[in-house]
Amino acid sequence: MAVTFVVAYAMAAWVALGVIGSDLDSRVEQAAELAAERFEDAFERGGEAELVRAVETRSASADPDDEVYWLGRRDGELIAGRPVKAPLLLMPGNVGGSEINADTGDRYRLATRDIGDTRLIVAFSFEEPDAILHSVIGAFALASLASFLIAGLVGTFVGHRAQARLDRIADTLRRVALGDMKARVPLRNAHDDLGRLSLAVNDGLSQLENTVDGIRQVSTDIAHDLRTPINRLEITLERMRDVTHDAAALNGLADDANAQAKQIATTFDALLRIAQIEAGARKSRFQAVSLAEIAERLHEAYTPVAEEAGQAFEIVHRSQAGDLVLGDSDLLTQLFANLVENAIRHCPAHATIQIETGTGLNGVWINVRDNGPGIPQGERDRVLRRFYRVEKSRTTPGSGLGLALVKAISDLHGARLSLDDNKPGLSVRLDFAPFDRALIHAS
Repeated sequence: MAVTFVVAYAMAAWVALGVIGSDLDSRVEQAAELAAERFEDAFERGGEAELVRAVETRSASADPDDEVYWLGRRDGELIAGRPVKAPLLLMPGNVGGSEINADTGDRYRLATRDIGDTRLIVAFSFEEPDAILHSVIGAFALASLASFLIAGLVGTFVGHRAQARLDRIADTLRRVALGDMKARVPLRNAHDDLGRLSLAVNDGLSQLENTVDGIRQVSTDIAHDLRTPINRLEITLERMRDVTHDAAALNGLADDANAQAKQIATTFDALLRIAQIEAGARKSRFQAVSLAEIAERLHEAYTPVAEEAGQAFEIVHRSQAGDLVLGDSDLLTQLFANLVENAIRHCPAHATIQIETGTGLNGVWINVRDNGPGIPQGERDRVLRRFYRVEKSRTTPGSGLGLALVKAISDLHGARLSLDDNKPGLSVRLDFAPFDRALIHAS
């Protein structure tokens, strides 16, 4: 039994240290790739001159044993950074320090980019992750020795206590299986393995409860808010049977029925999309996203639409430095597109719509504001619910799901959503955590 325990313990230590080492290495890999992407952004902002300046600045400030930057022509001519051996033969991946004229006893993660007429090489050292891993190994060895010394004394006590806690987890799961969706594992110590397991189980049960509640709410919403359009479609189809002799009237009713069916299908699609977002199914696609770039694309796409409606559509960037957030670019684009479309739809001619981005100490923000009719203060929370529409907008096309989708996407990204009076009009602002902080939290 003791031999089995020691072997299992050693295997667990080997797996755990492997995971830690892999995670530390992946952070270096991500840092190298992110640095290369930032140089690409510099090139996009100011061309080759801005790229050269960025590489020279970064190379001058970086420790040459930790970070290596090389920018050159396709023929190998050095433009900026430090000289390296055979730059045209280097490929992305892990290399030894001797291959890039760096610390020969160290290994580096290499990222390359072909930018314009130049080739960029970025190399980050694994020295710090290796040192951390060695410290972890030393600490783990000392902890293991202490654990073996006291394991015999407390084994029985810990075993009984652990079994009791496992029984409580199993009992909670049985209660949930019987329909008690609010049952949770009692937490007495959240800092050990079983405590973390209990937290994970409770998080999963909370997500399950939210999903079930969401399904119930969607079912209620469908039953309540789709009854009228479905009844209207049924009436239209019945009228079609009465005018089979009149081709013109029949075609008109057929067009109406087709439009009503499409609206119902669109509503169902929106409900399913909101449900998927609320379930967190898109978090695996999170990456670095520039809010300023999204704003620029939307401004270019919707300016003709606003002008056709007799409105002005403006864009303002308070600061583009550090405007990256961690998120899904497609979902964020849809979020802000919904806000812009709402403003265009509900504002009269000669109104001004503005999309504004900026950064601050607490993160990155984007604001869509207009000087239209706005939303009364008492209804600003209600408009974020599914199917809710303020009284004055009931005569305009729509399903009442646009702002519900905005809230779902905002919640998925952990952003703070606020609706305020623009005096006159509406101001919708979203505040996001900085990319680095969000990336650490996600990891």
